[in-house]
Amino acid sequence: MATDHALRHDQLVQKVAHLYHMSGATQLDIASSENLSRATVSRLLAEAKRRGVVQIRIGPPVDRMPELEARLRSTFKLADCVISMDRPRSLYEKNNRLGYVAARYLETHLDGVRQLGVAASRTLSSVAKSLGPGVRSGLTVIDLLACPSRLDRSGDERIHVGEHICQQLGGNFIPVSANFLYRDPAARLKALETPEVAYGLELGPRSDLALIGLGSMQRFDGTGTYSPVSPASLAELAAAGAAAHLCGHFFDHDGREVESEVTDQLIGITLAGLLKIPRRMMVTAGPAKVAPLAAAIRGGFVNELVTDESTARELLATQ
Repeated sequence: MATDHALRHDQLVQKVAHLYHMSGATQLDIASSENLSRATVSRLLAEAKRRGVVQIRIGPPVDRMPELEARLRSTFKLADCVISMDRPRSLYEKNNRLGYVAARYLETHLDGVRQLGVAASRTLSSVAKSLGPGVRSGLTVIDLLACPSRLDRSGDERIHVGEHICQQLGGNFIPVSANFLYRDPAARLKALETPEVAYGLELGPRSDLALIGLGSMQRFDGTGTYSPVSPASLAELAAAGAAAHLCGHFFDHDGREVESEVTDQLIGITLAGLLKIPRRMMVTAGPAKVAPLAAAIRGGFVNELVTDESTARELLATQ
């Protein structure tokens, strides 16, 4: 009973903070709509700041491009799109800036998200590093791809991306503790039969929001730690029509899956499973990602996009 009361209180703190800081409601408006005294509203707003629900952060400007964002949303039928303005290279490191913009978007678009699925990648590592500390006790973060657990968790670089994002958001983490890829079919089957792995894989497609990166045919990073597909194999897959890879699975320019040597060696969410998740937020940018991004959009694998100005303009030029 006490736990239920604490959860309801936490939800009220977050709701009051959102109404005041995001929706522009006055304290009097909130008191009236939530049947609270104005003093209680004031106390809840102070608590929200003290507990990290509301944070004041100073960082590089998030220069948005609303007109270009509207064009991309309309052209590609996206639910949402965030585009960071290009700046001279000397002013910022591009991947870090993209991670910062994606982190700000993610933090402000978690309303209604009870389960966040994360497909670890190098790009999402920069998102994790850019997230501010939060307290979201009602949020569960789950691995969409298998990733071995780390014994030493004393630093950000020693834990994998999904766990790092969960720590920053202040949620509860459910890992899929296995190797991402198994060359030995028997070893893979044994890992799949592990209750914890089976449970995590079952939960993945039930996520409310998937946070994903995107791979080009230039390289295959797995979960960002090693490259299990050789350049020669990638060239053969490209010749067979593969345009990109996502969550370890390759697909062609129309978004149709292409079988590869790792198709039956992976442990993680399938493309069909990914499509069951209602919100699919992709963070990607760069000249090499334009054609893969167009293919991912055609396949329906992304409906919320965070990218940069040059990538957005090149993507529009493909139409």
